[in-house]
Amino acid sequence: MRPLIFLFPHDRMNVGGNSAQVRFVEACCRFTAASVAFYGGRIADRPHLDDYLAHHTKGESSPIFVIHWGPDIAMLLKRLKGRDVVYIAHSTGWGMALSSEVPILCVSRHTMAYWGRYAPNSYIAHVPNVVEINDSDTAQPRDIDVLVQVRKSSRYLLDRLVPALQEQCRVTVLDGWVDDLSAWFRRSSVYLYDSLEHWADVGATEGFGLPPLEAMGQGCVVFSSVNDALADYLDPGFNCRKIRVHSLQWDVAEVLRAVEERAPAPPHAPWFAGYSPDMVASRLETVFGDLERFFDLTADIDPNIDDLWAPRRPTPLQRAKRAVRVLTGS
Repeated sequence: MRPLIFLFPHDRMNVGGNSAQVRFVEACCRFTAASVAFYGGRIADRPHLDDYLAHHTKGESSPIFVIHWGPDIAMLLKRLKGRDVVYIAHSTGWGMALSSEVPILCVSRHTMAYWGRYAPNSYIAHVPNVVEINDSDTAQPRDIDVLVQVRKSSRYLLDRLVPALQEQCRVTVLDGWVDDLSAWFRRSSVYLYDSLEHWADVGATEGFGLPPLEAMGQGCVVFSSVNDALADYLDPGFNCRKIRVHSLQWDVAEVLRAVEERAPAPPHAPWFAGYSPDMVASRLETVFGDLERFFDLTADIDPNIDDLWAPRRPTPLQRAKRAVRVLTGS
């Protein structure tokens, strides 16, 4: 199988989609040569994209480039024009259109549905993230009642719900990046996650929602928003609870009840099988086998299926008229 080069904007591998992407690199190493390169500023003793572009030409043995960093996708596709590129989509809403020459691997069904609508002529597949779970007894005593991360949390969660809970139970608030979040999950009874406000401000979507799933895998009762890809796996009332329901009083009462009763119980280990390193590596091997055939067959063929969105895109005049209607309220 052809080698894979995963491209990263910088070497802060524990940031956002980078950490999930590193797990994909490790999974791909099981069946082919997979390596990492950077495309931002040069980093001492680390491979850079420009080096590969200078020494590798497109061909049967040339590497397949794998990209993922949403804000940089349009720029990267220009730099990689004429190369075989795969986009792993961790979220949506970055405002770019993709040619059907670029296959899209989606970490969630929510993201797959988005690209199924807006890139209907593209190769699209679903490959979920790798999730770490705790195979030991999740009912063991825990010294943290409620765990919260400042990162991605809403103002309601931090300014109202957390202070109200701190008066009645043991609350730990983590600020900044945490190297081993799983260790904190294993100490906590309840984990709170409310990301909608963050993603609404960014203008993108929750592409997977790894922390709540990992918290469930470590035995936490999860209270979460259910926006975007969180709805892929969260089932309020059955494997989690929904946060910010009706009033502060309701949320406080339900969180305290969950601390006391540890319910609803997180899923058992078999429920997480689809997110295991073995299963994800198997899916990736199948998909990249497909993609080798795709790139081989389409190498000299231009896309020739009609773009069904072309006649539906508004003209500049139509966009201007719509903006006027929105501004005037007419």
